[in-house]
Amino acid sequence: MAGPVARKEEALVKDELRQYLQEIDVTIIREFDEGEFNGFWVRFGDFPILLENQKGKSYYIVAFQVTLPEGPDVEALNSYYQQGDANFIYELTRAFTSPLTGFSRILESGRVVGFTISRYIYPFYNDFSVKDLDRAIQAVVSQGAIGIAFLKTIIPSGEKPTPGTRQS
Repeated sequence: MAGPVARKEEALVKDELRQYLQEIDVTIIREFDEGEFNGFWVRFGDFPILLENQKGKSYYIVAFQVTLPEGPDVEALNSYYQQGDANFIYELTRAFTSPLTGFSRILESGRVVGFTISRYIYPFYNDFSVKDLDRAIQAVVSQGAIGIAFLKTIIPSGEKPTPGTRQS
């Protein structure tokens, strides 16, 4: 029977992630350690990506967020949900998911204002490598770009959905 798996210390994980991000030419925009969470905001091409760890957990979430501008764009998106448009929901799900990523809706006041595409990585374990980080970042960015392209086909204003965090 196997014993407990040894976990790397948080400081070592952060150092390795910094090194791996440099190795794959991903720019660190900001490192944070706030309350229960720590991690990095990075830039991959034109896209901001979040790598976030809830302290005490054995994983980081690699997340790509897409938000819509307030007004007609958010109204159009929510009208599809209110109508229960099964074809739209199917196409949206197909655009935002893959076998490598998951997605969730970003809600404000009960309305959908965007989406988060995510993938979990496990840098606290010894078998984690730069390849795992690279695959996760590429997976969320690729799926996010497909999702943005889909949203552009349904947005009446023609404004571009914004990758990154929603500012209140």
